Amino acid sequence: MIHEAKISGRDSKSVKVVFALAMIFCAIFILARAYAIVWFLDGDVLKLDNDSVMRLVTVRSWLEGQPWFDTTEYRLMPPDGVNMHWSRYIDGILGGMMLLLGNFLPAAEAELWAVIIWPVFLSLVLLAVVGSGAYRLFGGVAASFAVLTATTWPVTQQFYFLPGKIDHHNVQIVAIVALTLLVIQPRNPQRSAALSGLIAAFALAIGLETLLFILALGLLLFIRANLVRFQQADRILTGFSGGLFFGSVLFWIGQTAPSDLTRPVCDQLGAPVVSLTLIAFVASVLPIAIAKERIALRWAIGLGTVLVGCAIAWPLLGPCLAGPYGALPDDVRRIIATGITEARPGLSFAAFNPALYFQIVAPVVGAILMGGMLFARRSARVERDSLGILILLAIVGFVASFSQVRLVLMSAPAVPLLVGCGMAALLQRYLRNRSLRDAGILLLVGVLVIAPVLLRDALNQTVFANSPSTAGRLDTDCRVAEDLAALDALEPSIFIGSLNLGPAILFATKHKTVSGPYHRSPDAFANGYTPFRLNEAEMRDWVMQTNATHLILCETSQYGEGFAQQLVEGASADWLIPIRLDAGALLVFEISS
Repeated sequence: MIHEAKISGRDSKSVKVVFALAMIFCAIFILARAYAIVWFLDGDVLKLDNDSVMRLVTVRSWLEGQPWFDTTEYRLMPPDGVNMHWSRYIDGILGGMMLLLGNFLPAAEAELWAVIIWPVFLSLVLLAVVGSGAYRLFGGVAASFAVLTATTWPVTQQFYFLPGKIDHHNVQIVAIVALTLLVIQPRNPQRSAALSGLIAAFALAIGLETLLFILALGLLLFIRANLVRFQQADRILTGFSGGLFFGSVLFWIGQTAPSDLTRPVCDQLGAPVVSLTLIAFVASVLPIAIAKERIALRWAIGLGTVLVGCAIAWPLLGPCLAGPYGALPDDVRRIIATGITEARPGLSFAAFNPALYFQIVAPVVGAILMGGMLFARRSARVERDSLGILILLAIVGFVASFSQVRLVLMSAPAVPLLVGCGMAALLQRYLRNRSLRDAGILLLVGVLVIAPVLLRDALNQTVFANSPSTAGRLDTDCRVAEDLAALDALEPSIFIGSLNLGPAILFATKHKTVSGPYHRSPDAFANGYTPFRLNEAEMRDWVMQTNATHLILCETSQYGEGFAQQLVEGASADWLIPIRLDAGALLVFEISS
């Protein structure tokens, strides 16, 4: 443990009590905030984000009899549908919860309570993992600050862990925090590392957003075994790489139809990523088996194995270098980069919502700086090893966020622990000196890295007063279940609407849609964005090229200078027949050829 980050060399009884109280406080805070969100939702799932709503649609399809291996949503872009790249494992967990709760509740209530309980349960699991890991490595004082950080930082709470947030990112965050702590000074190196590798494989199975993080962690373990020569490093490296490879194969087979196993996919666990885990496993084990203690030979074998393996697997790996969006048309990639908030590059997000960006990034930057200062002052190898790994992982997440802001989640294993260590050191300094200066520094740093939300209103009124509007997303005012249910008075139809209405229509009605924010269908993406910004002639041509039977708009939305805005303001067209429905602010038109 890092004794300098503690009040004393060993945690006193009072420190243990403080840590226990911090855990209890954070758990109560999580539950109280969950209660407030449940009250806000008031049973209306459509107040959730698109991916959570769409996840419910896929779970329903599976519970209604769609095969496990068939993740196509047939009501999106009919008749062929869109094959979703999401993992069935999350569907299975949520569906199982709904079936269990369905023994005691009506189906609609069972569905609602499942989407409430699951993310809150994950939030409490994350609290336990962060608390136990920080306590083991850095002591009770640092762990108390770590759990406070994990409870207040948007990335580890409100973005992904509030009731209703059932997209896979919360599971990924819990997974990468757990797998990281398992390989930092483990009590049972081989077993802990193998479990860590299995968890990493599961994280990849539910989404590839953590691939870069897992590769970075694997590289750090390789360097630690073959350069730093840390005690037990060989066993940790082989255990992690073995668990990762064999786990990836297991989870890949478990959610992929046999006929699709050879199909190269770059946006989910498939042959390319599995081949990468095989290369990593062989490159980790082979040098240890052949070269023993000859370090130079180890590096030669390891790097040679990677080069040869990548050359052999290049037909699989090469097409994936451009990322999951590489094959999309330029206009669709622009829609994703500007229209999907979490997919915005970091600097673009900062310009769009600077106060929220500050809340996200301040703890990361603070964690890196405080971790770096502690690293420079430590002399013990064990201490520097733990801090060094966490600092580098925090940097990986911070740098990755400049590509897509959501990738800052890769710093989640490091930020709470580094903040905890830094705050514990500052508290120790204050208790030693009892000066107003040290008290001020402790308070200021604490606000910046643990509770930057306290500065949000002040920043919005001063520094960010002239920033772009961060108003709600297009058409969210019309995502009302009762209003959408009124559409079922129509014969089964195919709607074209905004990206935010597509998933809502699938969830709340019997109808189909040609619009949805899912990159496996560039046409669905474009249909939900481009036509609403065109003039009448261009909009008509676009709509007629689809098989949509109805156009749907929201009269409270602003569609810019396109013909859609004129329709909202009362314009008419000979190819659009208004339909009167008691559907709130929804405007529905039948498309006439």
